[in-house]
Amino acid sequence: MWFFTEEHRLLEKSARDFAQSVLAPKIEHLDETEGYDKSYFTKMGELGFLGVTTPDEYGGTQMGCVAATLLMEELGAVDASTALSALAHSYLTVNNIATNASPAQKRKYLPGLISGEHIGGMGMTEPGAGSDALAMRTRAVKKGDKYVLNGTKMFITNAVIGDVFYVYARTGDGKKDISTFIVESKFPGFKMGKKLKKMGMRASPTGELIFDNCEVPAENLVGEEGGSIAHMLKNLDIERITISGISLGIARASIETAVKYAKDRSQFGKPI
Repeated sequence: MWFFTEEHRLLEKSARDFAQSVLAPKIEHLDETEGYDKSYFTKMGELGFLGVTTPDEYGGTQMGCVAATLLMEELGAVDASTALSALAHSYLTVNNIATNASPAQKRKYLPGLISGEHIGGMGMTEPGAGSDALAMRTRAVKKGDKYVLNGTKMFITNAVIGDVFYVYARTGDGKKDISTFIVESKFPGFKMGKKLKKMGMRASPTGELIFDNCEVPAENLVGEEGGSIAHMLKNLDIERITISGISLGIARASIETAVKYAKDRSQFGKPI
């Protein structure tokens, strides 16, 4: 179609080749064992898949949402698990930092995330706060040059394997007093909770993030304290757009598989 550029088509082909040559041979085993190959991230970083919506000054390609959705479609058609993990990394973590963080925070975190050296995730959902994100109870209290976080995040993609998390926490008593923090898995008081068992996309690890007096440097506050509501809701839009690409990829692969089977399968002396 007219809005697909040559760059879009090159990205699409690169993603398709990667999915067929690297992901396809291992996905059945990884899904059955609920395993994950972390080397996928460095390989996707080398191919430029992890910074499609971010500026080139940090290692991204800044191709936009159409390219990001095409990429998710091609990965999703072969390995929806890796597509989901890449989505949480690229559009819920990398894109949020690129859009909302300070220049110093971007310089510190984006290159490692876009290269795939570090794996990202977003901490929003809680046991009692899913669709109603404003009901979250994780709290951050400033103490000197740090914020101390306490609470639990649930159903977090990449929770088990992540290095950097974009975390929302309550910093006041008002319903909208929510702030954002960049939290490294090595910070004191941060714990990876249990890995959850799933019915599908089992090669994409999902689990808990536990903050038990987790100490986060004050410089890792993103934006102003209590000012995260607007960008929290706005930046979910790219997730909703790109996850449709994964769904489209799954549907396309399902149709292609069904058509192939229908051509190969014979009953009553003729192909079905």
